[in-house]
Amino acid sequence: MAVVVFGLVLAGCGGSGPNHAPSGSSLGSGPGAPTIAQVTDVLTRHAAAVLARSPSAFLADVDTADTAADFRARQRAQIANIAQVPLQSWRYSVGAPVTEPAAGTAAAKRLGAPALIVRVSLTYALQVVDAQPSVHDLWWTFTRRHGHVYLAGDSDLAELGGTSWRGPWDFGPLVVARGASSLVLGHPQAASQLVPLAAIVDAVAPVVTAIWGTGWSRQVAVLVPASDAELSALAGSGSVLTDISAITVSDAPDPVNGTRTGQRLVLNPSALSKLTAAGLRVVVQHELTHIASASATGQASPRWLVEGLAEYVANLGSPQPVSVAASELRKEVVGGTLPAALPSEADFAPGAARLPQVYEEAWLACRFIAARAGQDGLVTFYRLVGASPDVAATALSAALRQVLHLTPAAFTAQWRSYLVGTLG
Repeated sequence: MAVVVFGLVLAGCGGSGPNHAPSGSSLGSGPGAPTIAQVTDVLTRHAAAVLARSPSAFLADVDTADTAADFRARQRAQIANIAQVPLQSWRYSVGAPVTEPAAGTAAAKRLGAPALIVRVSLTYALQVVDAQPSVHDLWWTFTRRHGHVYLAGDSDLAELGGTSWRGPWDFGPLVVARGASSLVLGHPQAASQLVPLAAIVDAVAPVVTAIWGTGWSRQVAVLVPASDAELSALAGSGSVLTDISAITVSDAPDPVNGTRTGQRLVLNPSALSKLTAAGLRVVVQHELTHIASASATGQASPRWLVEGLAEYVANLGSPQPVSVAASELRKEVVGGTLPAALPSEADFAPGAARLPQVYEEAWLACRFIAARAGQDGLVTFYRLVGASPDVAATALSAALRQVLHLTPAAFTAQWRSYLVGTLG
């Protein structure tokens, strides 16, 4: 069938698969454009060169014409930047060729040679931390010169939304620190921070496991970007990064079992320099909880439960009393203002005036569940909600009955009383 993406028609599965054009038509800019078989050969060699750590082989299939000079320079930098990254696998495959003639024609005009634009899937895995590879889309342009097919660009669809994924190796040389449970990637300017970060992850992972259980990888990849631009690229389009210390990213969940590949803890370089060691540990403990619980987080999981569990685990062992850790919410409670309901999705909007209080409300809701049902009961509650095929309200109601023997209204009322007793 045909799939419309970014306003362009892409060859998909069915009668006109990605390995051949529809009957009677040609791909790309027309006669002379690279074929899918030729593109596949280039991709195979290109991936082999990455694993062989061979810059010369990597660049052998990259266009040398002036019109591709910028792309060639970035490819040369990428193969150098990735030299120290411990790769388990690295593979390119044809996702779908762009069959809209205008796109190929424009690329051919830019290059002065026949061209074909292809959605390429980059599938890669880091050693130890990735049980399954991570997959990302690249929109690459291929051209034919003197009978040879070359890779010639990655931005011919950028103005139409076909932006190629960028990894940390696209932003400069990478250095690596390894720990028992961690693999930390950063740039030379942050080299002194990587080993301490690995040590924090190694210390935090067992804490998360003690609460959540062993049903997660317990191996964490941490990325330390060097700029806001890199942070934005690694976090993905649509991520709001205002005032965050870190963000956990992953590929889309498996539609059958909910597992997530490509999980990465990405630290905000601006916030990293401002955090104390204790503050950084809280941040890492929060984010590792998201990583551990990701496969049990479903469509019915409300934001207050997702963030509340992470905050609950993050604050375990903290020397701060609850009244200090939830100081913003305490001011409201002492002043006689109580939340009428559990936080909604909208309450977590970045930049919201009460965002600190909302996170504290979510934390104390989960703390209340743990006080009533124990930590195991809190985890059971989380798993029940996440596994439910129902809408959030129905899933929460069922889990509350099973774990706490309460109705939603009774739970909310008792949580509000708990806030008064804990913070008042």
